[in-house]
Amino acid sequence: MTRPRTTRLLGADYLVPTWYPRAALLGLAALDRARRATAAPRAARPRPALETATIAIVKPDHLGDLLQTTPLLRVLRDALPDATLQLVHGRWTRALASWLRTQGYVDALIEYDAAWLHAPGTPWHVRLANERGSRAAAAAALRAAGTDVILDVRCTSPTALPLARAVPDAWRAGFGLRGGAWEYDALIPYDVRAPLPQNWLHVLAVLGLDVPRYAGPVLPTAPPPSTDAPIIVQIGSRTRAKEAPITTWRAILPTLAAVAPVVLVGSADERTRTAPLTALDPSRITDRTGATDLAALLDLVARARAVVGTDSLAATIALGHHRPTVVLVRDGMGSASLPDDVPSLRILRHDAAPDAVLTALQAAGLDA
Repeated sequence: MTRPRTTRLLGADYLVPTWYPRAALLGLAALDRARRATAAPRAARPRPALETATIAIVKPDHLGDLLQTTPLLRVLRDALPDATLQLVHGRWTRALASWLRTQGYVDALIEYDAAWLHAPGTPWHVRLANERGSRAAAAAALRAAGTDVILDVRCTSPTALPLARAVPDAWRAGFGLRGGAWEYDALIPYDVRAPLPQNWLHVLAVLGLDVPRYAGPVLPTAPPPSTDAPIIVQIGSRTRAKEAPITTWRAILPTLAAVAPVVLVGSADERTRTAPLTALDPSRITDRTGATDLAALLDLVARARAVVGTDSLAATIALGHHRPTVVLVRDGMGSASLPDDVPSLRILRHDAAPDAVLTALQAAGLDA
């Protein structure tokens, strides 16, 4: 997915869609304009004092997206040590959210299952029922906690406005690029040139805090990898259109296995594609696809010598540990989340030759 850009329609700014017809965006703009003309205006609210506030960060995304918010969570935690940080997340990120709380990034967890973010193939009646029920429960939890600030950190659909409306006394900040911009108390600036995680950090600007440059997740320090540490390879992606063809991996894996042991990781439904790859070098290539939970994957990548794969969770973790990383992208796809000019990261075409991948890893810091 390329980085989303904005367009102005009917007097307001919207994010240009990357996965549904542009006509739908015009319909959203028309509906948004009608709502704005008929709704009672929201009274302007001053930002509350943040030092001891209860602050909800709403990010009901998938694993990689949530992990990429760790720089934002760390700045908030360090700048506001006496504030209570609530993370609003989807049920599908429960394990990662629990890890973030255990590691001290946030103080409390609240689940909200936005309908658009369910796993592909989930029936829409199930999506809508889950959203309705989880939104009511999340709103009740926010009200019970006396939440002072709601930060809508999603700049793509859906927004957290349905949840924020249920907590009318909280101060709201969000991007407003999917409608309802007039319902926020402050708008987060969106930079079309920056990757999405950098834009998520821009929430700090509306809180009066310094905005750091995004260079990857902020993760607990890991020791340097040992000389026999493996290269982690993730060939799959939740978005199949982002993947390199299997012929590319058949060519690349023997070259990587000649440098270090290779461990394949990914989801269970990718096993049918990864299992035959171990035959390329059975003594050096191990397939752990579908056999690693989140904790195991975090540990594997933290100890890895390097990572090669798609724009996926393993690459995101590797960025946080500054491990040499090569990401293969399809022509015209690019990446909406990978940062620019990070020394440990190289991005290549999906049909890159094995020698080009190895050379890129060496340029990223691999001692081969």
